Amino acid sequence: MGGMLRRFFVTKPYRRFGGSGRLQLIFEPQKQSQQVNRPVRITSVVIVAVASTLLPVASSGARGPEVVNVAKGQQDVFFAFDDVSIEATRGLKLEMVVAEKHPNNPVIPRGKAGDPDSSRASMPAVLYENGRWRMWYPAQPIGSSWYHSRVGYAESEDGITWRKPELGLHEYRGSLRNNLVKSTRGISTVSVIVDNDAPPDRRYVLAGEDMSWWRTWSLTAPCTTRVDTSPDGLHWKPLRDKPGLLSQMNETYVIYKFQGQYHIGGHQVSPLVRLPLQTYPNGKVHMLGPRTAVVWRSPRLDRWPLENTKAFFKPMRSSSPFRKGWNGEQVHMGVAAINAYRNVCLGVYGQWHHPPIEDEDGWQDKYDGGAVSCDLGLVISNDGLHFREPAPGYTLVARDQELRWDRDHRDNKKTNIMLMQGSMVTVGKRTHLFYAASTPGGNVAAVHANIGLATWPRDRLGYLSLIDERTTGQFVSRTVESKSGMKLFVNADIPDGSSLQVYLLDEHGLDVLQHYDATDGGKVKNSGLDVAVAWKDQQTLPKGRFKIRCELTGKAKVFALYLRETRPSTSRGPAAAGR
Repeated sequence: MGGMLRRFFVTKPYRRFGGSGRLQLIFEPQKQSQQVNRPVRITSVVIVAVASTLLPVASSGARGPEVVNVAKGQQDVFFAFDDVSIEATRGLKLEMVVAEKHPNNPVIPRGKAGDPDSSRASMPAVLYENGRWRMWYPAQPIGSSWYHSRVGYAESEDGITWRKPELGLHEYRGSLRNNLVKSTRGISTVSVIVDNDAPPDRRYVLAGEDMSWWRTWSLTAPCTTRVDTSPDGLHWKPLRDKPGLLSQMNETYVIYKFQGQYHIGGHQVSPLVRLPLQTYPNGKVHMLGPRTAVVWRSPRLDRWPLENTKAFFKPMRSSSPFRKGWNGEQVHMGVAAINAYRNVCLGVYGQWHHPPIEDEDGWQDKYDGGAVSCDLGLVISNDGLHFREPAPGYTLVARDQELRWDRDHRDNKKTNIMLMQGSMVTVGKRTHLFYAASTPGGNVAAVHANIGLATWPRDRLGYLSLIDERTTGQFVSRTVESKSGMKLFVNADIPDGSSLQVYLLDEHGLDVLQHYDATDGGKVKNSGLDVAVAWKDQQTLPKGRFKIRCELTGKAKVFALYLRETRPSTSRGPAAAGR
C-alpha cells in the first residue's frame, strides 16, 4: 500500500457538545517511495444488493465507475473528501470543516398552543425556486399521536426569516386559517423533490411514512411508505391509498433523483436486517435495532424492486479484544438530506448513541429509549446507493446550541436530545443544512421539536492541505473522459506565499499532457469559491481521457474541483435547486 494512516485526531479546542475544531486524517507516504500514494481505505464494509444493475465491487465497498464521463451541459463536482473522485494523494491531510449554526436558531420554532405544529415542527424538506425558499415539514399538535400528523408549509426570501402563510387548504380544529397543505393526514416524515421530467400535474413529489398504516416491525408487515404528487407543492394526492408501495416495512425519510432514477431511502431494524457484527451473541437481549440505512432504486415512481440496498450501517462492535460488548451506535433515519449532484451524492445520517447498560458479564442487557441521543454525520456516494463516511466517526453537527432551542427548555443542560436531518441545499455562496432538534427525553414520542439552520461556505465541508508546509504535496483525480470542450474550476484558498498548480496527466497518471504543463499555465493565483483554471494556448480541457493533478505549497487549501461546459451554467449543485 502506497501510504499509511499515521494519525487520527481532533485538534483543540474541539468539545463533544460545543466549541469548534477540526478532525484531521493524516496520510503520510512511506519512505523511499516517489509514487503518488493512494489514501488508506477506512470505510465501513457494506453488503451490496443493487436493484437495477450489478456494478463492479471492490472488497471495501462499491466504488462506482472507474471513469467519469463529463458530457456537455453537465457539471461534475470532485470534493476534497471524495476518495473515489480524488483517487490518490501525497503529503496531504484531510480536514473537515465545522458548520456555522445560525445565532437565531431555531429558524422555525414549533407553534403556539392551538396551532397544528404546537408540539413538533420537524425534519424539514426545503427547495429553492425562482428566488424563493419553500419548506414542508411534519406538523404535530400537542396531545396528538403520530397518526394525526400533517404537513406544514413555510416560505422565506433569504432562508433565515420564515413565515407560515395561511393557505386555507386544510381544516384544523374547525378553521382553514393555518399553514397546512391539502393532503391526507398521517404522514409523519416529509421529503420533497421537483421532478422536471414528470407531467405538470406531478411536478412535485413527496415521500414519507404514513403512520395510519403502521402495524409493527416484521417480515410480513405492510410498508408504510407513501408517495404523493402535486402540480404546485400545495395540493397533494397519494399515488395509492393503501400500504404496500414498497415490498418491505421501512421508515422512509428521503426521496431523491440521481442519474435519471428515483431513490427512496430510510432505515430498517430487526428482524428485517441482520448484518455482521449487528447480532447480540448472548441471546439475552431483544433491542429494537440495529438501525440500518436502506435504499430502493427505480426508473418509475409507481413500481419498485422487491429488494433494497443496504446503503450504510454501523458495526456496533469493535474488533479490539480490549473493548467488550456493544457501543450502541446505529444509523438513525437512514441517509437523508441528500444533495444529489451529477456524479456524486452527499448525505446526512443520524448518529444514534445508546449508553452502555451492561450485565455482570459485560454484555448490554437493556434498551432505554429515554437515554438515547443523536448527532448528525456526513456520508458520500458515487453510485447513489452505497454510502461511506469520508472521515469515519466524524460528527458533522453536534448537540450544543440545540439543547436550549425550545421555549420551555431555555436553561436545559441535559444532552439526551435527538438531532434529525432534513435538507441540504446549496444556493449562491452558501451550503445550507436545515435540520430539527428534539427537546430532552431521548427517543420517546412525548418530546417536542424545532427546526434550525447550519451553513458552510459553498461546498466547503472539508479540504486537503499540506502535512508539512515546508514541503510540496499533490493529489490526483480519477480518470476523466471529456466528450466536448469543458472548463475546470477550483474552490480553494491560496494565501500569500502559497501556491496551487494544476496539471493534466495521461489516463495512467504518469506523464503531463502537452500544452497542460506549468510552463503553459494552470497556476491558480486567487482564492475563491469558483476560480477558473486556464492554460495560455488551451482555454478548455482536451477531449479524451486524462487525470487532473493539483500541486500545493504553503497554506493552500483545496475544497473542490468543478468540471463544466464552456458557456456559463445556471445550475449550482443538485437538480431541483437542492434537497
